[in-house]
This record gives sequence, structure tokens and C-alpha cells, in this order.
Amino acid sequence: AAMAEAGDETLLVLVVDLNPASWASRSSPTAEPGSLPTLSRTLEQVCLFINAFRCIHAGNRLAVIACQSGRVKFHLRAGDALDWSLHHSLIPALLQDACASEDSGSTATSLSSALSLALCHIHKNVPNDARHKRGQILALVASQDDPAQYNSVMNCIFAAQKSKVIIDCCVLGTQSVFLQQASHLTNGVLVAPTPLEEEGLAQILITHVLPDRQCRALLAQSVPHDVDFRAACFLTSQMLDRAFVCSVCLSIFHRGNNMIECPACRSRFKPPAMQRKRKRVAPVGQVNGRPQAQPAPQQ
Repeated sequence: AAMAEAGDETLLVLVVDLNPASWASRSSPTAEPGSLPTLSRTLEQVCLFINAFRCIHAGNRLAVIACQSGRVKFHLRAGDALDWSLHHSLIPALLQDACASEDSGSTATSLSSALSLALCHIHKNVPNDARHKRGQILALVASQDDPAQYNSVMNCIFAAQKSKVIIDCCVLGTQSVFLQQASHLTNGVLVAPTPLEEEGLAQILITHVLPDRQCRALLAQSVPHDVDFRAACFLTSQMLDRAFVCSVCLSIFHRGNNMIECPACRSRFKPPAMQRKRKRVAPVGQVNGRPQAQPAPQQ
């Protein structure tokens, strides 16, 4: 194989969902309390993918961000030294972080905060003229979408699209409208393996996520045709097919007929001017639109 050229190194930011409620619901009922065997097996597969990513180019850098319900945390930064025994330290740290967190029972995770932190890390460590080919985010999510985060998640997606940063998504055991739109708008890849296919998650990630932008153009990647583009109401967090949109901040609302101020950006709307109804004047010789007999002229 040809040697990788200088300047082709990539910064991959791995966003891992560690919400204990989501992973506990995917574990078998016979699992020991406080253990997350499904998460442990998944992280082992992810570490195999990380080793393959590091083998592609000696200068490839990695960052790992863990997100849970209400908090995010860096477990690895782009400037940290890496060795080939990374899985011996990374997997126990992630498992300890997941098991030590307070389980609130919520299956929502702070995806918007994690994506924001990932984008900031890429902007800090990758030059502006190289982000279109050297910045990449991989989101590994097992939690349901939180409609309350719709605006912030979409802002992250648009920011990544503007910076030409790819967002690849791996959804486990659930459906995610947010990640469908993220992968579609940033030209990323969305993989949603079944529970049986998760045993070979490393092979799936290596096949679909590991190739760079140039190689992906030569591969026959599966393109999802059923991307859900529905938006969420800013007030009720409901997914809507038809809605009203603020012309200033583009917030979505389920109703807006009598709205004079946007609840999101406080912009005031000018109510439409009411036109006065003009009174129709009946033509001469008609009453209520009907012709009437005219009196004979007096002589």
C-alpha cells in the first residue's frame, strides 16, 4: 500500500452515549445490578475501530467525549499521547463514568452539548482551510431523541455543515430523527445495526465510517431514502408536519395565528393590516342586486 501523504491526517472526535438508563434497558434481565455488559461489549468493538483508524495514518488524532443526561466529559483530547494499549485504560474509565453517574431514569442524553464541544475541539485543533477534509465526528448513541434539544442540535448540525465537518452516526436499539438529519446534511454515514449485527460492530464501522471522503466517493454506500425531516415545536417539543416559522430565528411553533412576539428571540411581529370592507353601492335601478321598475316621468 502507498504511504499516506503528509497533511492527510484526520482528527476524529468520538461522542459516546453513556446514559445508564438507556444501556440498562438493553441489557439482559439476568445481568448483575450496576453492571452494563452491553456497553462493555460495544466499547470493545469501538476500540477495535479506533486501532484501525490509527493504523490508516500515523498522524491521525483522536478525542473521546462521553455524554449523559445533563453532563458531558472529555476522556481523551487531541493532544494526549496514545499507545496501542488504549483499550486497557479507555474502556474501564468509560464504564466507571457510566456506572458512577446518578441514574435519574431519563433515557435522554445531552447530545447537543456533546456536539458543540466536539465542534469547538475541531475548530481549535484543525486549521480553517483543512476542516473540510480533516475534521470528523462519530456519534455513538443508544438514547432516544430529546425534542427539547431540537434547536440546539440543529444549530450544531448547521455549524458542522458550514465548516464541512462530517458527522457519522451509529444508532443502537432506537430511532433518531436528529442523527438522520445530521448525517444527511453533513454528507456523513448513518448505521443502525440490529442486535445480532452489533456483535460485528467493529466491522461495520471499519467498512462504512473508516474510509475518508475521497474513498467514500468510490464506494457503494447505502443511502437512506426515508430521512425524517420533521421539526419540533419550540413550546411543546412535539414533532410537526406543518408549522409556523419565526422569520428571525427560524424557531418552529405549532400555532402562530395570534402570536405577536416570538418566545425564542423576542422579536415582535407587525400584525397584518385589516382592510376595511367597502360598502357596495347598488347601481341605479337595482335594490339588493335585483332590477326594479322605474317610475314613469311626470309630464
